[in-house]
Amino acid sequence: MAVDISVIIPTHNRSAMLRSLLGKLDAQREGTSAFEVLVVADGCEDDTLAMLASLRTRVPLRTLSLPGVGPALARNAGSRVASGRLLIFLDDDIEPGENFVGAHVGEHQRHPGGVVMGPYPPLPHIARDRFRLNARAWWTRHFARVSRPGHRFAFTDVLTGNLSLDAELFHAMGGLDPQFARAREDFEFGLRLIKKGVPIRFAPDALGYHLEHQTTTLAGKMVRRHQEGRSDALMARKHPDIQRLLEIHRFAGKKGRKRRLQRTVATRAGSVLAPLVKAGPRVLQMLEKAGLRRLYEKLERQLNGYHYLRGAAEVLGADWRLPTDPSASTDDIEVLEINLEQGLEAAEAMLAQRRPLAARIVNGTVPVGEMSHQIGAEPWDARHFRPWLNRRAIHGYLPVALAEWLGQPANVPALLSDFTLNILNNPSFRAHTFEQHVQWMQAKLPSALYDDTNKS
Repeated sequence: MAVDISVIIPTHNRSAMLRSLLGKLDAQREGTSAFEVLVVADGCEDDTLAMLASLRTRVPLRTLSLPGVGPALARNAGSRVASGRLLIFLDDDIEPGENFVGAHVGEHQRHPGGVVMGPYPPLPHIARDRFRLNARAWWTRHFARVSRPGHRFAFTDVLTGNLSLDAELFHAMGGLDPQFARAREDFEFGLRLIKKGVPIRFAPDALGYHLEHQTTTLAGKMVRRHQEGRSDALMARKHPDIQRLLEIHRFAGKKGRKRRLQRTVATRAGSVLAPLVKAGPRVLQMLEKAGLRRLYEKLERQLNGYHYLRGAAEVLGADWRLPTDPSASTDDIEVLEINLEQGLEAAEAMLAQRRPLAARIVNGTVPVGEMSHQIGAEPWDARHFRPWLNRRAIHGYLPVALAEWLGQPANVPALLSDFTLNILNNPSFRAHTFEQHVQWMQAKLPSALYDDTNKS
């Protein structure tokens, strides 16, 4: 049976988890478009291949075996042999919901030609250790933020754990950069997408649950930090215009005794410190059990920084120099002026047509606000406008709107402006509007994202 959709799952030594994931895909909601599943077994040494060979599924299942090349190359390889015109990338530690595939497909049908991401918040579980609570809090905050109406996506929002796009677009973009074999490959791909002007959308119903409590550990985080340091140094060299947004920018090329000492330790003292650093996760656990929170947090920061700098040193060497940042001057960025006298719909139409990096909003001669340029973020679009107006420019726009409603001239009376500011600075008013926002999100998005059991 011909399929137009391929779900690509890179995996490494997670046979039992993968089997459960495949069962969830096999039980997608009735009426879901036909799709295939392509598992890329990357250096698997457990029984993954035997399990896949014996597994019987209703959904067509294919396997590709690779010798441990990392997730970026595994996804690229899967995309080359996939049959579908739509590719859905899914991590092997995510359990998809029953409408996972259908939600991705539906979003592409409504808005063709872009990239769609779905949420994968942590699976609800009991967690008492600080590392686990921090990890769960990060994932929960991330998906709460990107799910907000009118969110302006940045390259750091793009995650390939639950992402779909046309195969033609993926190949036209050159796939994932193999330099970033084990970290930041999704950020780098997201940056290229944004620079090309590819629309990015969020599909809240393309829900999966992240089994991070089974796949991430404190020791694993330290390894990950090493990989992130290496990838950030590569990113700064490949995309110097966004280097100031990277953590490496705080260390490379900076003067001062503290920075020099940190770079020297990371570059030259690795063999001496190795036994101490290796014991770091165990020491952290001991500090937590002893209730020494401040010592725990300080040591964790030091270990995270050390591993990050060790990874960066593999790329930068001893001089720790980054390329010159070409984005230091933003004088050449065109600022689109939008006059609200033409109406909100006209403003949205202009944003959709022009997709500016920055815009100045006025009402006649009255300034309302600036839709500012943000390095590494997508251009402004129509869907951003009203949420931006509500969150960022309410002080400028509300007096204008009230004046028009009351039949006042465009030159707003100062009394009205003062009245508006006083209300907005009232804590009770802010609490009320925040509660409205929370309730709205709970009504529009899957309850699993905002259930109390998911919050740290």
